Amino acid sequence: MQVLEFGDPGAETVLVQLVDGHDLEFIEQETEYISRISGRLFRLVAVKVDSWNKDLSPWEASAVFGREDFGSGAHSTLDTVLSLCMDKSRTYYIGGYSLAGLFALWAVYQTDVFSGAAAASPSVWFPGFTDYMRYRSDELSTTRI
Repeated sequence: MQVLEFGDPGAETVLVQLVDGHDLEFIEQETEYISRISGRLFRLVAVKVDSWNKDLSPWEASAVFGREDFGSGAHSTLDTVLSLCMDKSRTYYIGGYSLAGLFALWAVYQTDVFSGAAAASPSVWFPGFTDYMRYRSDELSTTRI
């Protein structure tokens, strides 16, 4: 996976975004837009995913669109992402679009490193995912009491 950085490298707020090649065409404009509308300095860490269906899927599933099945590479991808979030003086958010949005939602159930998630049009149709969220939400609410 390729890691690219945009925005203010010294910013306390860091947005980690899983992207593909198409996303990178517009990432600088996205960074400028977020900075302008939020009025805040931030750093955007773009993690370019090699295999969208494999690297972002939390478990294996049959192909839904096209012929490519979904892999179970999300755990490995999350390890890579977490290695970029080691500075405890910063606040981390994770985000993504489509399957990367699903990954962002899944990631916040795996770790407390992220202060929030931005999931644009997340692929919650992914087989078993809404049941997984329900189960994890119930599990987390009983352990945090």
